[in-house]
Amino acid sequence: MVETKSITDQLTEFNKIIDDLANIDVNLEDEDKALHLLCALPKSYENFKDTMLYGKEGTVTLCLP
Repeated sequence: MVETKSITDQLTEFNKIIDDLANIDVNLEDEDKALHLLCALPKSYENFKDTMLYGKEGTVTLCLP
């Protein structure tokens, strides 16, 4: 992800990549999707990323509507 694009645009691109992978029978678990997304966040989200990765117990999952 890059700082100059909106998060909405980048999430749309992320979801397209996930859909493209599913179309070629590459299915990721929700936890893996969430981790990929968190790791791709720009530097300005570093504190949020650290909090989500290390600030709680349990697993991180991606919930899409």
